[in-house]
Amino acid sequence: MHICKLRLSAAWTLRRAELSQRRLLSSARKQSPLLNIAPRVREALSNGEPVVALESTIISHGMPYPQNVETAREVEQIVAASGSIPATIALIDGRIHVGLSDGDLLRLGNGRETVVKASRRDMAAVLSQRLLGATTVSGTMLAAHMAGISVFATGGIGGVHRGAEDTMDVSADLTELGRTPVAVVCAGAKSILDLPKTLEYLETQGVPVVAFGDSNEFPAFFSQHSGLQAPWKLQRAEQVAQLLKTNAELGLQNGVVVAVPIPEEHAKASVDIEQAIEAALRESERLGVKGKEATPFLLKRVVERTGGASLLANIALVKNNARIASQIAASLASMGGSQGFSTTASYSPETRTDQPLLVIGCAAIDITSRVDSNQSAESAIPEVDLLRQTKLAATSHPGTVFTSVGGVAQNIARAAHLLGANAVLVASLGQDAHGTVVAADLNRMGMDTRFLQYPGSGARTAIYNALHGPNGDLVAAVADMHINGLLSPQQIEEAFSSLRPRAVCVDANVSTPAIVTTLMQARESGACVVFEPTSVPKCTNVLSALLVIKHSHAVADVSSLVHMITPNSLELQRMSEAALELALVEGVPTAATVSEIAKFHYSLDASVIRNLLTLFPLFPTVVVKLGEQGAAVISPSPRNATRPIIRHIQPLKPSLVENSSGAGDSLVGAILAQLHTRSELVSPDGSLSLAPQELDTIVSRAQRAAIMAIESMHTVSDRLNPDALNKD
Repeated sequence: MHICKLRLSAAWTLRRAELSQRRLLSSARKQSPLLNIAPRVREALSNGEPVVALESTIISHGMPYPQNVETAREVEQIVAASGSIPATIALIDGRIHVGLSDGDLLRLGNGRETVVKASRRDMAAVLSQRLLGATTVSGTMLAAHMAGISVFATGGIGGVHRGAEDTMDVSADLTELGRTPVAVVCAGAKSILDLPKTLEYLETQGVPVVAFGDSNEFPAFFSQHSGLQAPWKLQRAEQVAQLLKTNAELGLQNGVVVAVPIPEEHAKASVDIEQAIEAALRESERLGVKGKEATPFLLKRVVERTGGASLLANIALVKNNARIASQIAASLASMGGSQGFSTTASYSPETRTDQPLLVIGCAAIDITSRVDSNQSAESAIPEVDLLRQTKLAATSHPGTVFTSVGGVAQNIARAAHLLGANAVLVASLGQDAHGTVVAADLNRMGMDTRFLQYPGSGARTAIYNALHGPNGDLVAAVADMHINGLLSPQQIEEAFSSLRPRAVCVDANVSTPAIVTTLMQARESGACVVFEPTSVPKCTNVLSALLVIKHSHAVADVSSLVHMITPNSLELQRMSEAALELALVEGVPTAATVSEIAKFHYSLDASVIRNLLTLFPLFPTVVVKLGEQGAAVISPSPRNATRPIIRHIQPLKPSLVENSSGAGDSLVGAILAQLHTRSELVSPDGSLSLAPQELDTIVSRAQRAAIMAIESMHTVSDRLNPDALNKD
């Protein structure tokens, strides 16, 4: 009935697929709309290696050129030599760059461009105007925490300025330390500040101040001595790391000051430097230099008055702080991950394989509404009729509304990730608040988000708005999914090229050219392909893609391109009809054949058996989600690959029903996680190499993830973990 329409669509799709390779521009690989994490830093964070953040204001405003750039390079080398990965942070071209190139360091330090000194207050303005920004202590802390970095090395922190009782000049570093869980390794506060008031302010903010070394005296930047006692003294990096870990276990959101005295050999000039500081202070008062310009002015004057001795001391203490910070970060990583100080959940890398699981499709915001069950009149009404009832139509009703990160591909990737697979999501997000929420949540979980695409041009992040009845069943939903069609084939190609995945799942939300690209890339790399049909209107997208490939003569037998599909019974029915219309399969099984098989599977509907047999020549493995009836499975016989074997997987029962929306996605994610973590189940050409009994066990175990989703208001249960499928 729809054959002409589908053939015309397929012809146009083929033309679009050809044009897309030349016309579609690559989307930048971004951690989020704002973060741009260097590949080595990202790899370290993903692997649980220690990372040390470094600020960039010390390059742009703290030292003259070329010593500033030379020092920045040397500090990064010291961090690396001491066991950690350096990540210098700056604001460049509208993005927060975490990990800089040598060219970036030169831009910040050579004086040829205007560099804005950016604290928390300034970051939005600098980024939105695409200015070149160097992060202060507060700005670096904020960016480091966004990226998941727990330890940060700098020269000295800002503090309460002298005369603050009149000027209210208090550095934003102190308030940032009170609200951002990043450890700042420094030489104390600069002696140009009011140090007693600085320590008092830190106490008010609840910030632990630790003197590192043999003395508990709080250092004063150029001097080892301030005459002030730090509340705590620790002598080893391991002790500091344990403090940071405990701070995180308490759920505290404050930073920690680790005050390291300047090395003895460079502290000898401190008297001369202090005299130069006093003279520079008097000059700044006379000239009216205040605010964020005060510190750079004073440091420059002190360098001039000391003949460069203060610069040498400054360089020495920064290098020393970097060395200590690297040791602390390494100790923290050895205690359970480099992000041990962060309150972000982390997952054991032991369960990950080298080749990731690629999941392509929709990421969205899910809005789940459920009518209260205490409305007795409605609770007895069948869910499908709820909207037709006068009492539920055209008015509001008491209930629960829950917002979460969703989308079919995102749900699948999330479930697989929580179950221990190294899942990487490829999806389109809008440059809007919803897109920021999605990316931040994936980042919080520790997922690789390099391949999120931001099409721009007013594209909105996808939203799925679902209404559930009192018993948790879906009544109706509205889906704003236009952005999914904007995911570019070139973005998918980049993901395959960079990751070389062993398995890939694509949902039907993306365009036919995107599916074509996925299938061809998977064929070239020998990756197993799982297709998630998503919905009845979209489930035929994969058939259009196969028709495009067939007509292009790129592949002789398109039945080898998709190794598993995971429809529900309605999607299975529509795919069977469309495959016949498009002549991708040759005919339907006889009624006698269906009847004979139904004798052994009396609990399966005959239409399900017929549709499974119809699609078997095209899709050798099919897992049909039957809801409360469990699942139906078809796969080849081990003795004869052309002979199908159909089974019925008995259902598991939830203890309660909160939300049914994410059950199917959780099931698919759990199937993929098991395939991914057992690489022997996938042959070198991507086809599945498992006996029917093995597949049945995988599906049965995956049902546990679906049940956990049903029992949760989340589309994917946050109780999933690598051991969740092993429980009885």
